[in-house]
Amino acid sequence: MAIPANKMGQLQALFSVLSEKHRQTLVMTIMAAKADGEAKLPYDDLLTLLGGGEAQEERWEEIFTVVKPLVVEKVKRCDQISATLLHDIWEYYFRELDPVRAAAWLSGKENLADIREAMVSTYQGLTETKKGHNTLIKKFGEDEQGQLSVLLSLMNRSDELEDFFSGWPHDIKNLDDENLAPLREFNEHLIVDSPEITPYILFLVTTRLLHPFHIFRAVEKVTGHSNDRVMIKTELKVMGDALLDQNDIWLGDFQWERNQKCNIDQSVASLKGFIDLTNGWLSEFEVDPAGPWGKRLSAQRSRCGKVWDEHMQRIQKNMDRILPRKRGSVTGRQTMPDIRKDIIENDVVLAENAITLLLGARSFASQGGFQSSRDKLVQMLESRIEEQSEDLLALLGQERADYEQISAHFAVLVRIVKRYLGDKDADVLARRSVVAMAA
Repeated sequence: MAIPANKMGQLQALFSVLSEKHRQTLVMTIMAAKADGEAKLPYDDLLTLLGGGEAQEERWEEIFTVVKPLVVEKVKRCDQISATLLHDIWEYYFRELDPVRAAAWLSGKENLADIREAMVSTYQGLTETKKGHNTLIKKFGEDEQGQLSVLLSLMNRSDELEDFFSGWPHDIKNLDDENLAPLREFNEHLIVDSPEITPYILFLVTTRLLHPFHIFRAVEKVTGHSNDRVMIKTELKVMGDALLDQNDIWLGDFQWERNQKCNIDQSVASLKGFIDLTNGWLSEFEVDPAGPWGKRLSAQRSRCGKVWDEHMQRIQKNMDRILPRKRGSVTGRQTMPDIRKDIIENDVVLAENAITLLLGARSFASQGGFQSSRDKLVQMLESRIEEQSEDLLALLGQERADYEQISAHFAVLVRIVKRYLGDKDADVLARRSVVAMAA
């Protein structure tokens, strides 16, 4: 249904004299009626005239602000909540569970605290019966029930949690008693009525930390646990599981597709994160090597070393491809540049990318478990550069029919030197070629 042109002007004039409060109330009422869908009215035209439709579309997100630090598009850890799940939870409540109260909130007749309390009560009631639990599984999925539990627990204490964390800075570098002492008192206050909430509070704490492994300082302060032998048998097991999940995410970031450039920033940042978390965790917390966490940590560290060993081997093959050698005696060596090999620009680009990765990861090689393969690669690369430089310069000083091919290989060498050693060394090598050709 569309509004006639003459009526549009009249409505626009009417709406222009409304106070902001009345305009917002009218916008919310129209939004609620639109969502209800019982009558066919020109909702979109009305909202356009009021200038508030788009702003209200996502208003339901206000209900879930307490868990906003945990919300992601795709859940990969046990301390995360899916943005899609939040939307679905609201839609189910709004469309089927309590449309009257939901519409009342949208139209401004119910406050935020009341709608939160009503939603928590409704969903918790469903979780407490077999029929209701099965309904939620069917509606949202079985894997999402853990997320729902976290959400309901935190929503139930939204005001207190938001007030407490409002004074906390983001990216806390050193979690100490300034934050930990109040946290312990706050947790003791909450668990009187919400005994399940401690690990979920710690989820929120972790989002504020520059170094996630510092969460174990909070664990020890709040619960008294300082090793995993007790902790893994309690509800706090999810804290270690979440960090181990993060390690798996970083390990996944190390992937490097064949014949593709590596995402260097992502790979190096993930390598740094993996090492910081793994080493920091072991320094902050007593982990039983034979326990579930210890075994998983050991497997992750082994996998990290293996993946980066493979990367080092791959870089070596890249160097063999773009700085090729063959057996021969023309240059007085056992091997000489294989100038018969055609230069493929994409191979050179991939090699430059690979060298950048090598340089970016060098400070993490020892703790990452690939120091030996990295050292072997560096020795090979530096020897190859030295040999290729001297031999190609010698060939450039000779009168040869394949001079253009030699020059092409030398140009690649200069690019590799520039990427590995820098502009100064590349410029020196280029000047040496001028001297060699003039001799």
